[in-house]
Amino acid sequence: MSGFCNDCKKWIKKYNGKLLKNTALYEYNEKMKDYFQKFKFLGDYYFLNVFNQELRKFVQKEYGSNWLYVPIPISIKSYQERMFNQVEGLFSGVNFTRALIVQSEEKKQQSKLNRNERLRRKQPFKLNSQYEEIVKDKNILLLDDIYTTGRTLYFAAEVLKNAGVKKIETITLAR
Repeated sequence: MSGFCNDCKKWIKKYNGKLLKNTALYEYNEKMKDYFQKFKFLGDYYFLNVFNQELRKFVQKEYGSNWLYVPIPISIKSYQERMFNQVEGLFSGVNFTRALIVQSEEKKQQSKLNRNERLRRKQPFKLNSQYEEIVKDKNILLLDDIYTTGRTLYFAAEVLKNAGVKKIETITLAR
């Protein structure tokens, strides 16, 4: 398994050789960390404009209308603190399906967890029951802001696969 990062090696083992295809437009570095600090944690919503057009064009060009676009939800607590879902902001203008997957219970913010804590988390998502029939045999593109360990995206993918989704891919601004 040379050529794979340690996280990917873990996912290959856990999911019998099946990795999620994730496209990250940028590397998560100090500049990106600063960007997310201002946008996501300090609430400067104007910063969504920095990458929004590029994300929207990429999604439309690469995936088109044969896919359902699903943003990763944030917890109620995070929403109350920020007053916006940063993923929905980054991908505004993309015709996404909000609330297809929802947080099943309040958890400590992912950004406040270290790598091992993230990987040990229990499933935080469930499928919104009103979408059960809609997702069967569909292609779904999960939208997220940052791919750190992949744990969040794999949790969301598990819920969707169990609901009969045909194909799942993911896109993040940074990894």
